[in-house]
Amino acid sequence: MEGLELRKALEEAQRLVGARLAKVFQREEVFFLRFYDPPGMLAIDLKAKAVHLSALRPPFPPTPPPWAQLLRTLTGQKLLQLAQAGWDRLIRLSFPSADVVVDFRPRAGDLFLIEREGRALSYRGGTYEATEFGEGDPRQGLGPELRKAAQAQLGHKPTEEELMNLAWAWASLPPKGFLYATPQGLKASFFDRTELGSPKAVFPTFWEALDQVLQARLEQALAEEYRRRIERAVERRERALAALAVAEQEAQRWPELKEQADLIMTRLRDIPPRAAEVEVEGFDGRPVKIRLNPLQTPVAYAQALYRKASKWRRRLEHLPQRRTQLEREIAELKRLLHDLHKRPDLAPYLVAEELQDEEPTATQPPVKITAAREWVIDGFRILVGRSAQENDALLRRAHRDDLWLHARDVPGAHVLIRTEGKPVPEEVLRKAGELAAWFSRARGEPKVLVSYTEVRYVKKPRGAPPGAVTLLRENVMVVSGKEAP
Repeated sequence: MEGLELRKALEEAQRLVGARLAKVFQREEVFFLRFYDPPGMLAIDLKAKAVHLSALRPPFPPTPPPWAQLLRTLTGQKLLQLAQAGWDRLIRLSFPSADVVVDFRPRAGDLFLIEREGRALSYRGGTYEATEFGEGDPRQGLGPELRKAAQAQLGHKPTEEELMNLAWAWASLPPKGFLYATPQGLKASFFDRTELGSPKAVFPTFWEALDQVLQARLEQALAEEYRRRIERAVERRERALAALAVAEQEAQRWPELKEQADLIMTRLRDIPPRAAEVEVEGFDGRPVKIRLNPLQTPVAYAQALYRKASKWRRRLEHLPQRRTQLEREIAELKRLLHDLHKRPDLAPYLVAEELQDEEPTATQPPVKITAAREWVIDGFRILVGRSAQENDALLRRAHRDDLWLHARDVPGAHVLIRTEGKPVPEEVLRKAGELAAWFSRARGEPKVLVSYTEVRYVKKPRGAPPGAVTLLRENVMVVSGKEAP
């Protein structure tokens, strides 16, 4: 954001002045400061260099990162002032015990906690230089993008006087949100940017458009994380396929082991005790050298060979099925990878049980497809999907009045409450939410956000991968991810 854009965003955020800080959360390099009395939230995005009101509730790590913990020392304090250094990209949040200064002027934005006794702590290890927080020149708030907008609006390169007039004119506009789709991604503006084309959406406030941009970026980051996990999962399965080929080649030698064991049992009288190698007459009358284990009797060694031969023979029986399963999983993962490239917004709703970190083995038995998990709580049937395909099947069989639940913004199972037209008690809803949290990647976290809505508001986009849906309406509750079913 440029200086003038920050000024308009701060105009909307002034309503938080006087509110008390409730909590600080961090997702990547975005800090969410939640306030109460009056309630509201402020997003500080160091990567995108943006500060604005926000209604987003992305998933946060169970343990706050160090700087989120540091800012939580201000919890309970009033926000005394929310100021900008003139029209520059420098913001100050004043609390009784310290100031939080957001500096977007360096190449990588920085965050400072400046305590009243003078100690200054930097998020990036930079040095804070005291700055006057006065009015300044409005042209200072016009960066390269807004100057392009000025030239597009005037039809010629603006003079300094025209820039001054435009800056004041734009600054006097009531905040409004225009959202544009550009080759570089979504872009928000507080006024109509005709040079960017027709807006994708228009909002009554600037911060709502900025929230859309931030949400898209967080979804993109989540999709990138999943893509990396998918790529690692593909590599693991490809290694398992290579190991399977080696195991198959080894297992094909089971008749040799059995024949060697048969020969040992047939020629026991010709084998001296504790021999490591012996030459005996083979079944075809020719001499054959046999390797033995001097620590075992010939009979015990032959029995060990029989067991290994039997194991290798059984392995050969299911190796083709295991190969088919691995190849199917690789194809499915690559399809997921392709889908995430096309639709990163679907990442929060993908069921990614395939992305487990365990290394798959070449010889493990094939996975059996089972029915959906089912619980009955106070007379309500609750179904929990086991796979992306099963989640789709649950949705297809659901009634439009049934309740659908899913751990918010993390991969996990879809949960369905069969309502049969009856209102769902709060305790049943909470238990179903805990099931959604437990059967998700958020398992074990003390607090998990769970989305829930009626099935009528759950839609599957055309061409979306199995298990991926979008919500037309959403409620959110907080449950524990530590409650095992």
